[in-house]
Amino acid sequence: MNFSSQNIQVRAYLKTNNGVFRRVDELRERVDIDLSDGWQASSGDQYFKKQRENADNKDDNIEQFFHHLHLKIGRELREVGAFEVNGSSPSDVKTLQLCLAPGAYTTTVLEQYPEASVCGVTLPVEAGGHKMMIPYGSQDPRVAVEFMDITMLVGEFFADTFSIPQTHPDAQNFILKSPFADTAFDLVLCDGQALRVHERAGKKEGTEPLRLLTAQLVFGMARMKPGGTFVMLLHKADAYDTVLLLKKFCSFANVTLFKPSAGHRQRSTFYMIAKDVQPTSLEAQRCIAGWKEIWIQGTFGGENSTGAAPKDPDAAEVDALLNEFGPKLIEMAHEVWTIQTEALSHSKWLPQYLKASQSPPESFQGSSKESSSSTRRYPNSVLGQQSPLAAAQWSSSSTRHDENQSPVQKPHGPSNDKLKQMAGSWR
Repeated sequence: MNFSSQNIQVRAYLKTNNGVFRRVDELRERVDIDLSDGWQASSGDQYFKKQRENADNKDDNIEQFFHHLHLKIGRELREVGAFEVNGSSPSDVKTLQLCLAPGAYTTTVLEQYPEASVCGVTLPVEAGGHKMMIPYGSQDPRVAVEFMDITMLVGEFFADTFSIPQTHPDAQNFILKSPFADTAFDLVLCDGQALRVHERAGKKEGTEPLRLLTAQLVFGMARMKPGGTFVMLLHKADAYDTVLLLKKFCSFANVTLFKPSAGHRQRSTFYMIAKDVQPTSLEAQRCIAGWKEIWIQGTFGGENSTGAAPKDPDAAEVDALLNEFGPKLIEMAHEVWTIQTEALSHSKWLPQYLKASQSPPESFQGSSKESSSSTRRYPNSVLGQQSPLAAAQWSSSSTRHDENQSPVQKPHGPSNDKLKQMAGSWR
């Protein structure tokens, strides 16, 4: 678990004000499945450790499995309206996908807009990136891909006069070009996660996640068409950095959160879906400037000018954020925590004494905002009405959906047990 003081402060606030979060936090602490640290429950230990090994040591079968898993996730996103855009005809929709490989989300976007175009940036395989599993370039002119490390596009963060310090261990690896800078995109998809297998001279584990996050934010927002849609994979709605990011997006977009059934139910991951984004607004420009500063600090800060983590906020700053945005956060993230609680409570590897009963436990009754219905709902700004898919995804019946079931069965692929071990791991 992440025990930084600001995250402890956020969790304390949420446990006081939301019963569903109290329950999911208890389950997380008991099994400690957060990907940033170690393991506590012996069966959960082996389960999630094996997932990480599969993610790090990819063979063709595992790549194929993850591609099909992401196809399922992408279709769920499409079903809840995440790819819907305003103002462009279906044939004119332009999509930017960051960290594109293996390409499943590109496939699902083109299923919705067959005549549209997709541009993407993705880490090369030789640098630890995923294999492309879809046609692109000459094989499919609708899809244009630049193979590069998005965290090294120094030109996105500085003026042309900036001089890269030659003492920096990555001095020769920074990239000055700005791909797709002349295109305004209706839809921006950001699905990157810091890869443990991504080797680089100046890489620092403590700063890489924020460098990747801010690189995607700056690159994507600079190419966002006003009124467009911005979709981003995020981790832990109870982490201070995530809460702050959600608050900032709410200042210039209509934001909802979505947790797919495939691959994410037991994890603390979810998708932010921001509609009607106004990238040129004063609030957005302030946020972009702040994200640039975080990237610069993470890349060139510190005593040796090789990168340092940003300064932690003090308790007063965290209190101010929670007082202003806490109630909205609870409203937005309630379903995310509910789904994870349900999934963890019925995990096969969870010790029996931790499993929840079929009826909601007493700790679910902690907030007047919590829904008493067993049917999963999404905000009107995403769906406009209750979705049949949403109703199928969340039910209090004794029938459980197994997120670890293989999306396809291949005659010469890994066994079903192997596929179950793989599920839940992604880049």
